[in-house]
Amino acid sequence: MLKTIFKTITPIIAILLVASMVHAHQKRQQVIKIVCGYKFPPFYTVTSKKEPSKNLSGTFIDLMHRFQENYPQYKIEYKCMPRARIGKQLTRGKADAFALTSPMFLPSEVKNKYTSSMPMWTISDHLLVLKDSPIKQVDFDNMTGATIAVLHGNDHGPLNQYFEKGLLKRHPVYATRQILDLVSKKRVDAAICNKMTLPGLIKDTQHTMEHFKILEEPLYSFRLHLIIHRKHADFLSDFNEFTKKSPLTEIQ
Repeated sequence: MLKTIFKTITPIIAILLVASMVHAHQKRQQVIKIVCGYKFPPFYTVTSKKEPSKNLSGTFIDLMHRFQENYPQYKIEYKCMPRARIGKQLTRGKADAFALTSPMFLPSEVKNKYTSSMPMWTISDHLLVLKDSPIKQVDFDNMTGATIAVLHGNDHGPLNQYFEKGLLKRHPVYATRQILDLVSKKRVDAAICNKMTLPGLIKDTQHTMEHFKILEEPLYSFRLHLIIHRKHADFLSDFNEFTKKSPLTEIQ
């Protein structure tokens, strides 16, 4: 009788022990919620409008999957939101991390709360104009009074001084589609775009690149970083160690 009871109880105890170990592991996981936009190809793109924060794909997302496989003590989650709202989250110190940007675009009040990972991919912002535009090169001395379309909430580093002094006029919008509409209708003289991401973004509009040209000379180039809250020092250290050992996917 006792043997029968023992044989019955032993598997149950084993199952409970395994379940408790799994639960303990899950409890030990540190959740890192990364705020990001909705589309920044090829680094990340929402693949479904239903629960966009849980449906992301791209080069950066693949990198974070590999990181989590190597560092299972972290649980990586994402929260998609407009760039202006991301700025407010960072200013208040509410986000664990932000993907992806350069420290040169961060105001001092954000830098006080956040630090940057090791640099990753290099990208550049350029002027986008119509194919027949009289603007043939980047020459702000001869563009005084020009109106430039920009994405609302974005910082523009070295160009800020021209906007602040009134040498250039800024026309903020909320989406790439609106930027393309403004340029195509000649309601602005040019727009700031990212040379690497624009081809992927334009696919979601009625426009094609054959009507536009990207001026070859970059306005500025910068390295992309994961911006991490200073309270997550261990995560920063582990992520930097991982990126040192893991070659980045080459972006064409």
